[in-house]
Amino acid sequence: MKKNISRLLVVGLLLTSSIAYAQQNIKVAVASNFLATLTALSKDFTKKTGIPVEISSGATGMLYAQIQKGAPYDMFFAADAKRPKLLEKEGLIEASSRFTYVTGKLVSWSPKTSNISADLATLSPSDSKLHFIAIANPKTAPYGSAAVAVLKHYGVYKKLKSEGKIAIGGNIGKTFQYAASGNAQIGLVAKSYVSNPGKPVGGTYVEIPANLYPKLTQQAVVLKGKNSDAVRKFLAYFKSDAAKKQIEAYGYGLGN
Repeated sequence: MKKNISRLLVVGLLLTSSIAYAQQNIKVAVASNFLATLTALSKDFTKKTGIPVEISSGATGMLYAQIQKGAPYDMFFAADAKRPKLLEKEGLIEASSRFTYVTGKLVSWSPKTSNISADLATLSPSDSKLHFIAIANPKTAPYGSAAVAVLKHYGVYKKLKSEGKIAIGGNIGKTFQYAASGNAQIGLVAKSYVSNPGKPVGGTYVEIPANLYPKLTQQAVVLKGKNSDAVRKFLAYFKSDAAKKQIEAYGYGLGN
């Protein structure tokens, strides 16, 4: 009898631990440009707290649509302020949870396999060595909209488009891959992709002046009903000085 009671107690404790573990799990939807940074931060957070973080990445517009349809995320780190504000208006986030976590930077990157200069001021759409310049989809990715604004500023957008030399990535991560694979000779990508301290890339890049494209204010929110103890711990870690130092190392400006 005593053995049976002991076994029941053990099973009960295991179930309780399992439920507590499940409740501690955090699910985050993140814009592709911030994936590497958030992954690094999440590993450090999990190491310190034991709380696992599940990350799903994609274009901000796509993730926004998923959340509208009830995707089970706890937090959303967008590549803009537009979608978090829309979610706030739609009553899909926790009150007062919206904040600017970084400001993004756009660069023109020419991988080591390319012999095309990354300096857009010298770019010639008719250059026979230039087959493609990769940008993110301007309809769903803020970095894509920024890229179009920059190409228009340099007066090369229409020419590149008419000659079919613009390759569109579904998100900024795919845009980076187009250039990294050598299919595109230049990629207009987030600075975080070429200044990743844990994964250096070759080639050269030019940081594009911030006044040439709409400010890349990136906001995050806690989704409705998801303000758990684990989420609050994660946000406290995210806003710590140690985390801010890592974020800056990936080429971002700090938020608030």
